[in-house]
Amino acid sequence: MASVYKGRRVFKTGPGMIWVFVALTGLFALAAWMTYRDRGWHWVSIGLAGATVILGLGSIIESLVLRIELTDDAMVVTELTGRKRYAKTDIDRIGEAKGTPAALLLKNGRWVKLPSVGSDLGNSVRAWKKT
Repeated sequence: MASVYKGRRVFKTGPGMIWVFVALTGLFALAAWMTYRDRGWHWVSIGLAGATVILGLGSIIESLVLRIELTDDAMVVTELTGRKRYAKTDIDRIGEAKGTPAALLLKNGRWVKLPSVGSDLGNSVRAWKKT
């Protein structure tokens, strides 16, 4: 039987944020190259090169992997650390406040923080729960 819910099902980092991460990574790489060219391997160029690899490439990879999917019977949260599945029947409600990522309140009373993927997740989850 097909699901009644016809709203948005997949939430992930938008292309605008990915381009911001790419631009910042390029900026760190350019700064590392400029300081290396000027003074050789100095603590500044080593730090900027490390920031390029760890922070820059890490943020790009994380933003490409991160997603929340609403299936017919569960919410699937995919992060770098793995995939977690929350059954629709185990979810009590979703809580959200301005400036903070959404969180799920499970029926057992436990709060689960959700990754930040967009501003319309809460409304979509509430509509999905009603179906």
